[in-house]
Amino acid sequence: MRELLLPKFNNNDEGCVLVGWTVDDGAAVSADAVVAEVETAKALEELVAEADGVLHRLVEAGAHCAFGRPVGLLFDSRQERDDYLAAAVVTTAPEGEGEGEDHEGGPDPILSDAARTLAQERGIRTEQLRTLGKRVVKASDVQRLIDQRPIDQGFMEQGFMEQEFMEQEFMDEGAVSVAAGASADAVVVSLSPRQRAVAAVVSEAHRTIPAAFAAIAVDLTVFRATRGGAPYGLVELLVKAIAARHADFPLFFATSGATSGADHTLTLASAANVGVTVDVGTGLFIPVLKDAAHRPIADLADDLMDFRVSALRQNFREDAFADEAITLSLHNDPDIILAAPIVHPGRTCVVTLCAERSEVALTEDGMPFTRPVTTVAVTYDHRYLNGRDAVRFLTAVKQDLESADAIARLAG
Repeated sequence: MRELLLPKFNNNDEGCVLVGWTVDDGAAVSADAVVAEVETAKALEELVAEADGVLHRLVEAGAHCAFGRPVGLLFDSRQERDDYLAAAVVTTAPEGEGEGEDHEGGPDPILSDAARTLAQERGIRTEQLRTLGKRVVKASDVQRLIDQRPIDQGFMEQGFMEQEFMEQEFMDEGAVSVAAGASADAVVVSLSPRQRAVAAVVSEAHRTIPAAFAAIAVDLTVFRATRGGAPYGLVELLVKAIAARHADFPLFFATSGATSGADHTLTLASAANVGVTVDVGTGLFIPVLKDAAHRPIADLADDLMDFRVSALRQNFREDAFADEAITLSLHNDPDIILAAPIVHPGRTCVVTLCAERSEVALTEDGMPFTRPVTTVAVTYDHRYLNGRDAVRFLTAVKQDLESADAIARLAG
């Protein structure tokens, strides 16, 4: 028997959501076969078997699983799996009721590990499990019993005060149900696996990172005048401007040691790899433009287009997210003036680009005119970066975006 371990897909997350199994419980699988799909905060990944065997699932679809922990077992034969299941007889019988014995209503069922744990936690007794009419009971079967069971005094005595929900309908982003005891028009929405993963990252960021924020206005007059019909936009130019400051501001391109308990260490990035947020309605992704400081801006524009296509098709490769040194978060939808996203655990900052807008300004002789502007901001981990550093970094980026010579150098 071998454990099917969940590999560490990235350094930002502690775990991921097992979205679904691609093979049946008890099915024979071959080495390198895809057996499940899991979802991290960044991407949908495939879990593959490392050897031939008969699969036994330890967790149900939708479960949040820690990296490095087993989510299944691979047995050498079906007989070995049957022997394992036979040894895992339910232990939730009341006192005096023997394990594995036949009773009125049928023999005791065999439970998977997840089903046994859930039954014990929720007070589901053996006689209730026998009503399922199944020899082998999974966690989904136990959950069905729980869903069908009303709240009663027995639940309260065991400390379970939660409400049971009646299934109403499932939506793309979560299950909607009517809460028992609530009015008919009251609904409860269950978060989707993707949103639960986002919630975990956001909660960890707010809990552990003392974030600060600074923003600067950038005049886009020169950029618009010099760009012409060049095959790049403001996003690509900003990526180049950020990457060009790698040598001057190395701490902005660093990985903090806080995630491993060493709050006072930073690992400096060897290259200006800029992660850029991509959201085309299929979820948020942060693929990485590798070595952005030394690559032609046209190549970066091509990569960004490829990233958007991959986001639509949801077919990113894991290496698209590797080696991120700094993040550019795009909030450039119309009328977005300011945005302060979270700093992802392990990073020291995140740069933000907001929407272009028109601003009224005055000439030297006091005459009003309008000019195109945008806001570039940085949210930073105050343990490693200070306000003065943030202002200096933003000022340097602003100068590059407002100078014809600098734009020509970055775009050349």
